[in-house]
Amino acid sequence: MDQNIPTSFIPKKSLAVSSNLKSPNDGQKSIGIIFLISLIIFVGMIVLSIALFLYQQFLIQNLERKSDSLDRARAAFEPAIIQEIERLDSRMRSANQILSEHKAVSSFFSLLEANTLVSMQFENLNYETDEMGQAKVTMKGKAPSFSSVALQSDIFGENKFIHDPIFSNLNLDREGFIGFDFTATIDPRLTLYENLILGN
Repeated sequence: MDQNIPTSFIPKKSLAVSSNLKSPNDGQKSIGIIFLISLIIFVGMIVLSIALFLYQQFLIQNLERKSDSLDRARAAFEPAIIQEIERLDSRMRSANQILSEHKAVSSFFSLLEANTLVSMQFENLNYETDEMGQAKVTMKGKAPSFSSVALQSDIFGENKFIHDPIFSNLNLDREGFIGFDFTATIDPRLTLYENLILGN
C-alpha cells in the first residue's frame, strides 16, 4: 500500500472561515434594518395623519360653536334697533356738521348795533366772506364831527371780533357831516351759529 494515503479522515489543519466570505444572514440583517426604519416612518406618518385629521375636526367644530355663539349674541342685540341707532347717529353727525359750518350774520348786526355811537350813520353795507371763512365788511357813513369818527375808530379797535378797522376818505359834505368809508375784517367765530346758540 501507498504510504501517502492518509489513514485518518480528521483534518490536521483547522478549518478557518475565510474573512471575505459573508454569512447568508448578513444580507437579511441589512434588509431587516431598512424594513424596520421604513415601517417606523410609515407608522409615524399614519399616526401623524390621524392626529392632523382629528385636530382639523376639532377646529371645525370649535369654529361652528363660536359662529353659533356669535349669531345668538347678534340676535340678542336686535338688529333693527342697531340699524335705527346707526341712522340716528348719521343724522346727528350731519346736523353737527351743518351747525358748525352755518353762519349767523345776525350776530354781526347785533355787535354793530351795540358798538356804534348814536351820532353815527351808516348808509350802506357790504358783507363778503372769502374761502377761508374770513368776512370782510365795507361801509359808507357819516358822522357829525371828526372827533366822533375818532371815537368810533377807538371803539371798533378795542373789540376782539373786529380786526383792522380802517376809516378812510374822510370829507366834509354840504350838510356839515363828515363822510367816511369803513373797512374791517370780522372774526369768523362771531358768526358761527353754534356760538349764537350756546351764547358765546
